[in-house]
Amino acid sequence: MTTDEADGGSAAGVSEWVPHLEELRRRIIAVLVIFVVAAAAAFAFSEHIAAFLMAPAAALGIQLFTFAPAEKFGAYLTIAVWTGAIAAAPFCLLQITLFVLPALRGRERRWTLACLTIIPILFFCGAALVYYYLAPVVLRFFVQFGAGDGVAALWSFKEYLSILYALALAAGLLLQTPLLLLAAFALGLISPKAAARARPAIILGIFIVAALCTPPDVVSQAALAVPLCLLFELTLVIGRVFQRRQK
Repeated sequence: MTTDEADGGSAAGVSEWVPHLEELRRRIIAVLVIFVVAAAAAFAFSEHIAAFLMAPAAALGIQLFTFAPAEKFGAYLTIAVWTGAIAAAPFCLLQITLFVLPALRGRERRWTLACLTIIPILFFCGAALVYYYLAPVVLRFFVQFGAGDGVAALWSFKEYLSILYALALAAGLLLQTPLLLLAAFALGLISPKAAARARPAIILGIFIVAALCTPPDVVSQAALAVPLCLLFELTLVIGRVFQRRQK
């Protein structure tokens, strides 16, 4: 092959990628625009969003305080950023789907569409689990632990939001693990029987991950780990059903 032919082949290869890169750039810009618009709208309504987030604390009679002049403003900015990210996440998954879909075949398309549909659903289920179950359990534990010794606790608004965000993010991400396990079953990487045999190690791993993803108290870790263990058992049942149908 001559030098001119090699240069021509390289130029042709680069020219083939240019439209894809341009399309990827447009989709990234679209996601960023949605994020910025959603974050700006969330900041405009941050007082209402903050009231919604403070409801678990208000139900237990917890009063929140700020300890610096700019703390409330910073907390509202954080609320706006998180709300913008959550609002843009489904649109981002849609853009990813539209970008990779032309390169996939029939069965691969179905699996990709199913996974990208289930991922946000599982994440929002994890966030709802935190808001309606985990957060009240954790907050109630701290209230009971801090009572009775004459030491009054002042709850920081910023720290309260940090606990809530950490729990919601950890639950939303960890609830994706059953989907990964089902994908491993479908691809034949592991069988439900083998996963059941590894149950003690997997449960130990769930508790370790829950300890790393939650505030440093046993109640938060157990409140997150126990539902995940139950979800693991449910995933095993679903995997066995799929395996029987395949046979």
